[in-house]
Order: sequence, then structure tokens, then C-alpha cells
Amino acid sequence: MKKTLLMAVVALMTTMGAFAEAAFTAKQVPVNRGGEDGGTVTLRFYDDLPSVAYISVADFQALMLPGSQMTVTKTGDGQYTLENQYAKAMVNTTTEQFSSDDYMAFTNLMSLIQKEGMDNVYLDGAPFIRYRTQEVTPAAVTTTFDFQKYGIDLRGDDGAVYFPFATIADLYSDLYYHIAGYNGEKVVLVTENANSDICKFEPERAMAILEQQTRAADLADFTYKELCFVIDHFYGMPGRSPYENAIKENGLDKALSDNIIDNGTTIKQLLTSTNMKDYVIGMTGMQAVLDDGGHTGMYVDLKVISALNIKDGTIGWLSGFRNIEETYPALYQMISDRFLIPMISRPRDRAIDKARSDKGITDYYYKGGDTAYLIYPQFISNFAAWREYYAGGCTGNTPAVDTDFPGDLSVVLDAMKRANDDPEVKNLIIDVANNGGGSLDIVMAMTALIAGQSHYYSENTLTKQRMLVSYDVDCNFDGVFDEQDKEVWKNYNLNYGVLTSGVSFSCANLFPSLMKDMGFHIIGEKCGGGACAVQNFVTPEGLQFQISSYRGRLTDKNWNEIDSGVTPNYPIAVASGDPVAYDYSAFYDVSVISTIMNTALSLASLPTDAKTADDAWYTLDGRRLIGRPTQRGVYVNNHKKVVIKVGSN
Repeated sequence: MKKTLLMAVVALMTTMGAFAEAAFTAKQVPVNRGGEDGGTVTLRFYDDLPSVAYISVADFQALMLPGSQMTVTKTGDGQYTLENQYAKAMVNTTTEQFSSDDYMAFTNLMSLIQKEGMDNVYLDGAPFIRYRTQEVTPAAVTTTFDFQKYGIDLRGDDGAVYFPFATIADLYSDLYYHIAGYNGEKVVLVTENANSDICKFEPERAMAILEQQTRAADLADFTYKELCFVIDHFYGMPGRSPYENAIKENGLDKALSDNIIDNGTTIKQLLTSTNMKDYVIGMTGMQAVLDDGGHTGMYVDLKVISALNIKDGTIGWLSGFRNIEETYPALYQMISDRFLIPMISRPRDRAIDKARSDKGITDYYYKGGDTAYLIYPQFISNFAAWREYYAGGCTGNTPAVDTDFPGDLSVVLDAMKRANDDPEVKNLIIDVANNGGGSLDIVMAMTALIAGQSHYYSENTLTKQRMLVSYDVDCNFDGVFDEQDKEVWKNYNLNYGVLTSGVSFSCANLFPSLMKDMGFHIIGEKCGGGACAVQNFVTPEGLQFQISSYRGRLTDKNWNEIDSGVTPNYPIAVASGDPVAYDYSAFYDVSVISTIMNTALSLASLPTDAKTADDAWYTLDGRRLIGRPTQRGVYVNNHKKVVIKVGSN
């Protein structure tokens, strides 16, 4: 009788667990890895949190970076050391703390993108660019997360440490959009930032989550706690929301609970509700709290509609959203004022389109006299075409201009060639006035082609570190990264300017900043800003949102923030009247732009690159030469006039 009872207890422990902290149920869950079968992974569901999935940190490491391992060593009561191939971390399941001297390295997944290894920084993966180096100041910073403050429990036994799946996934989320989520049925992983919407891989499940009437109480409570943790630590604080200081000083929960944020208690009530529709409204309320011009998207239902391309979905979403006007009028007004109206109205966009149309500009290349324009709507790459070109050994022509990818590098190359080959053209204006951003890979390629520079400056708002990140660009597209690539920019004898507006956002704010740092001329209206990288997260239910990321808040070369927008060297007034009206016609008056370019190139403002300043030669009107001039005349070298006589040294 005793033997039978003992065997029954052992069998129960095999499936339920019986460690001191809490009993649990272990489940083998299928994995969808970027749309492909990824096998299974073991999740735990503890009896005191039956709806919240937990995972061993070692299993999560292997899940996210196949072939890698994490060693877990118990060093004391509730104390563990975690070590992978990059760094160490310490976890205390009694005080609920995680700490690492190099948190960025500990969560690094970027060897999936650049096989020879790279730091945990931004790279989209275009084949013509590769990561080179990162200079970090200070070099090392200890990062500690206190989960006890948020009521998030870490668990452990003799050989493993267990985090809530959503929590450990948040820690590993990176700028390539490597994200993972558990949707109640499967673990889903995003492996490619060009397809970063997690609900696309399980569309029926995504809609089922959104359409369910109720949420489990423990899951609703945990989801709110996890959101507070994410916003407090990982939101980049770009300086655009009037509620940022309240969150920074008090934390999100207190700022909502004490109504320091307008409609805060209403938003918290909705976020913690067991009614799914209420929760969705609460997340849209958070959009109003955090809206920063385009990088943050908290509206989990609209994200599903957009990712699944549901016909008339946005219209249906707007129609349904208006139903809350009677129930939560103050919150509805706040969401309308801070999010809906700016999202829909966009008067600058329309005014820029009209100015171009009135001028007869219908293509990406436009010329008038000595000045040509590259109309550049987005920094976006035709990855498939470029990868095919490189896979084929870089033979034949580089990818052709494709109307489906109006911001591809092929467009830039074509415009630069046309302008350079035209003897009339002196100036090439890169028009990002109606550009909402895109890929850093393209920005790095453009600055390398224009001036031989391929790096950017940023800061980590969590660790307070400054980063100078450098890349190699295959500027001659021969499949080899070598010294010859650094000479390609000299083949173009053009004066460059950048045309910006209040619409120029994200990469269209970074590109002018880098160009201005190098001494090129920024013309037009102050940029719309947007200097934070974007980071994606998945809620414990399996719904996705994105925020301005703490990992990369861009600066200029002097470490001044640029999220408020880059100021042009040569402003052009566009706004007048009350209510304000916009007129961008001067942007496309070639005589105006040509005059600015041709008179602006004085000795004090000639563009120079720090690496080539001693070797850079210009004519007196500012035209950059390939090398030392061979014709008699007066030239500029290193900001000094130099008289060249035939045959002189």
C-alpha cells in the first residue's frame, strides 16, 4: 500500500512539479520559427499563476539562438549565475533581481545576422553593408532589474532559473526585431526584421486573441505589471510626450494611479480589466500617453488589422473606436487630440505633394539648370533583389530601379549617376521632405557613397552609455569589403544638399544630422525628429506593440539629442496664417535652391570628412574634385586657398 502511494506521488511530480516555491504543470508547446516548424519547447504553468507561461532561461537562450548554451550555477539560496558565450548575469529568485555587467552582450542575438559575430547593435542585413566596430563610453555598466518592484516572480530549482516567458523575451528583444511570444497555443518567433509582425505567422490565433470576450484574471494582472516594467526601463524617452517626466520620476504605475497622467486611473482600470475590449481601449489610451510621432504603436488591435491586411480593417477600427466616446469622453478626446487627428490630418504631407505636383514633379529624379533633385520618399531596401545579386557573385548590373521600392539604394545610385554624368548639373539635392524614415543600412550606404563615412552616434538611455557604431559598405558592389570601397565617393563631382521638412522623420532625421555633421547644407524646414530606434514587444497574451527604444537614441557628433529635429542651415519659411497653412512651393523653385547652394559654399562652410580633410580639394565655387587638381588655378585644400601652377608640387 505504501509502495503504491509513493509511486503515485512520483508520477504526479513528473507532470506537476513539487518544488518549494509552487507546484506547476509542464507542457510541451509547438514552436513556430518565422513561419516554419521549430519543434517544441517546455513551458511551466505554476498553480498560483495558471495562465502565465514560464520558461527556463537556458531553454530560452537555445530557443532564440540555436546551437548556443547557457550554464546555470546555483551559488546560494535563491542565487544563480547564468553564463552564455558572451557574458554573465546573476539572478536572485528571493529578491527577484537580475543583474549583469554587460546586459547588451548577455542578450546578444546578432550572430544570427552577421555570422562572424557582431555586437548587439542595429543592422538590417542588406548584403552591401556589414558591422565593423562599436566604441562605447563608459565601456562597462552594471544593469540591474528589480522585478520585485513590479510583483513579477522569478522561480528556480537546483539546476535552472525560470522567468515568465514574456519577461525574458522582453529582455532579449533587439533592434533587428528578434522577438518571441506565447499566444496560448504556440511559441512564435520573429527571425527576420523585414517580416516583423508576429501575428502574421499565426493569423487565426491572432484574431482569436483579439476577439475573445474575457481574459484570465492572473494574466490580466501580470500583463499590466509587465507593461509597467517595459515602459519604465525600455521606453527611449525621446522627449515628445508631455507625460514623459511623470513616468520618469514616478514610474508608469504611480503616474497612472495618481492621475499624474491625464485620465490615468481610467487607463489603468482598462489595462487591468478582464474584458478584452476594455484592455484594447486601455492600450490605445497608452498610445495617447506615449505618442512620439511614429515610432511608438501601442494599439494592439490595429497592429493585428494592419499585419493581416484585413480589408477595410482600419475603417472598421475607427468606427468601433468611436463607440467609446460616450463611455469615456475625456479619454476619447485625449486619444483624438494626441493620436487620431495627427495621424489622419497630416497637412504637411499634402502640402508637399501639392508643391511637387504643381511643379510637374512625378518621378524620383528632377532637374532644373545646374541643380537636380533626388525625390526620396523612404529609406527602404529591395532585399530580395540585392541578395540575389550578391548570391550570383555580383556579376552583371546591380539591381534595377523597381517602382515597388522607391527608396531602394538603386534609386540613389541612378540619381547620383545621372547627375554626375550631366555636365550642366553641379548640385544634387536629396529631398527627404516627405520621408518618414526606414532602414539605417541605406543611410550608412548613402553617407559612404557621398562622403566616405559610415557611422552614427547614439546613446543608451538605460545604461547611460554613448556609442559610436561603424560599418563597412561595399560601395563598388563587387562582393568584397576592401580599401577600394573607401575611394568610390571621389568618383562623384557633385555638391550635395538635403531638403527637409517637419515630415522628415526617423532615418530622414538621422541622414540630415549626419550630413550636417560633415558640413553639407541642410535646406528647408526643421526636421520632424524621431531619433529613437524602434523596438518590438509581445504581450503575455501574444499581441504585439512597439516603442521608441532605449537601446539607440540618436545624437549628433557632439552628443546633442536630435529627437526634436535637425535645424537647417538655410531655413525656408513654409507656415503662415491662423489657422496655419503650409506652402512648400519654394522647396521646388530651382532658382531659389540653386542660389542657396551656389552662394552657401563659402570657405567657412565647405564640407569635409575628418578622415580625408587633408586630401580633399575643391574649386572656389565649392565643387569637390577627385584628387589634387592638374589644371592651373586657385583651389581650396583643408580650408585654405592654394594656387596651383602647371607642374607644381
